[in-house]
Amino acid sequence: MGLIIKILKLRITRIVLLILFFAFIVSLFVCRGWYEKQYHKGIGFYYVNKGDKAYKTGKYQKAVDFYRSALMHYPGHSGASCNLGNIYVSFENYYEAVNAYENALKYNPEYMVCRMDLGIILAEKMADYDKAIQEYGKVINSNPLTVNIPFIYNNKKTTNLNKGLAYYNMGLAYRGKAVYMGDRSAAAVKYLTKAAESYKEALKYLKKDFDTYYNLALTEHLLGDYNAAAQNYCNAININPENFEAHYNFALLLRTMHLNKEALAEFEKTTMLIDPSLREDKYKYIFGVMNEIKRRIISEGEYDYLAGRVDLTAIPEEDIIYSKGKVLVSKQKEFNKKEFLKCTYTKDLEEMQYEGR
Repeated sequence: MGLIIKILKLRITRIVLLILFFAFIVSLFVCRGWYEKQYHKGIGFYYVNKGDKAYKTGKYQKAVDFYRSALMHYPGHSGASCNLGNIYVSFENYYEAVNAYENALKYNPEYMVCRMDLGIILAEKMADYDKAIQEYGKVINSNPLTVNIPFIYNNKKTTNLNKGLAYYNMGLAYRGKAVYMGDRSAAAVKYLTKAAESYKEALKYLKKDFDTYYNLALTEHLLGDYNAAAQNYCNAININPENFEAHYNFALLLRTMHLNKEALAEFEKTTMLIDPSLREDKYKYIFGVMNEIKRRIISEGEYDYLAGRVDLTAIPEEDIIYSKGKVLVSKQKEFNKKEFLKCTYTKDLEEMQYEGR
């Protein structure tokens, strides 16, 4: 009895295997397209893997060749298309880069990093601001599935960062549109206002980002909202105290607001951040403006202010120290440059009202 059962089991197994074999043969004819697709997909992944290795090691032309081969077999590999776009950008072949990014998004519309790259190239390299703004809007309006596994994985921060960067880049695109519209035209003001709104939205996600504060301040400066611009120049400077452009534009703003003492002090800070041998023209210009501001201060009867203050531009940096909010002259090399360069006008500026003098 046991022997009979073993024989039956063996025959059944053979029959099942035979049925499966014939079913496989039939499927080769019936589902031929599917098998061909899987075959090409496998070859595509092989070339993508080789392309990724070449990309990581900086062998960009080899990477291009591998990615192209991969996409011939498997056009839907969005990662290969996006990497191909990045390489074209490094080659300054922006039209091909846009084509590669768009191909990636055709197959994977939720590939937000790639969409961001597309927007940046459209705005900064091709001046197609409208299309770039549309791409940034898609990033902002995306609603990816949020996954939070404590201590293992959390994509919420990445999602928020992408939205913050999209708002920031949207601000740059709107400001680019404003430049094309001409100085102080109604359209320019409209787009500058949209740029400022975008930067403010970006700050909800990018809490302490120098570039966002600086560009917001610059935009408010252009719009004539001087008090807001002054506040945000201060915010930017306090994040990155050694940035020349922030101090320089803040000094120009203070000069426009007729806050002469503050403007003079700010221009002095710019002299600490500029290399005269590299930017001789701007260095001379700054000193010319400082002399003009000093004449303003004298004409306002504040000569004693100039006579009693330390002229930082005439003293070697190693002989200056910063102590308890004051600038002192000393032979001791204790100068805390970064602390000194921070904006100290924030509280005062909140209370000042520019009256268009």
